Amino acid sequence: MNPGWTPEPGTPLNAEQVAALVDGTLEGETGQYFEHVRDLESATKSDVVFFRSGPNGIGRAPAQAELEAFQNTAAGLLLVDALTDASGRACIRVANPALAAAKLAQHWESYITETAMGIHPTAVVDKAAKVDISARIGPHCVIAAGAVIGAHANLVSGVHVGEGSRVGDACVLNPGVVLGPRVEMGQKCVVQANTVIGSAGFGYVWSGSEHVHMPQMGGVQIGERVEIGANSCIDAGTFQPTVIGDNCLLDNHVQIGHNSKLGRFVILCGKVGISGSVEIGDGAIFAGSSGAAGHNSIGPGAKIAVKAVVTSNVPAGATYAGNPAVDYGLHQRMQIMLRRMARKKK
Repeated sequence: MNPGWTPEPGTPLNAEQVAALVDGTLEGETGQYFEHVRDLESATKSDVVFFRSGPNGIGRAPAQAELEAFQNTAAGLLLVDALTDASGRACIRVANPALAAAKLAQHWESYITETAMGIHPTAVVDKAAKVDISARIGPHCVIAAGAVIGAHANLVSGVHVGEGSRVGDACVLNPGVVLGPRVEMGQKCVVQANTVIGSAGFGYVWSGSEHVHMPQMGGVQIGERVEIGANSCIDAGTFQPTVIGDNCLLDNHVQIGHNSKLGRFVILCGKVGISGSVEIGDGAIFAGSSGAAGHNSIGPGAKIAVKAVVTSNVPAGATYAGNPAVDYGLHQRMQIMLRRMARKKK
């Protein structure tokens, strides 16, 4: 292939082109053109599959059923690691088959819906709003006065952009997304349906007879290449913005309280709840239905287990589990002791 070769998105590829795209080494020959990445069981001869014989990213080796599925797959091309026996079938050797499959799937099956250039006739755009000529404004969008839509902003059905919001280049907001006042979004962000960004933070002061709301004026600052799932909420900060760093990934039904600050490459899985004024370091991961109480710090690279509740600071690189969350090793020992005690009661 020519140096710097880039295929037209969505086009079928032969084995040599697939190898070039994923930076792998082709073994064997096939004249087939390929169009999809599939799972081992449903793949056909025009599909590519991936398989890793050694431990995967979470330290688990393939189960016997997975080995049998790999041996019996009808796929025409395999993405495999150096240790996998391809049994003479056409394959491409790569360091990380799952990563290679993701890059290949992005070529063929991007989930980002394209919206026609310009403003759809059903969109409502305030006269005081500024919309770049290259922006993509889909059906039923509402853009309020003072909003600024940057070049190549991709807005699809039902988007509302609040006063003073800024949306960066090549962003995609899917149906029903709401951006409140003073929301700034960097380049190449994706927000899924019905997510609300910049709603008033949950800040109140007790007067002695009632809860008095403190106006939340800080907005939300979102970095570049951030992806936010459906039905998630990110509250505006009180005086300074709530911050979501570059390359963060937020799953569906995630709640982030006001004044919280996420570093880069943070992952929050489904139903994670982050209270106000929490600081999360680069590369930290919260598993599903876990959360953090307010005003705590989670160090870079920390991992919070499923349904764990963080009530104190977590050191960098640590793994915490339980409610209240403690070091994972301590949590496991506690569980063992409880099981032993329970058995003795019989």
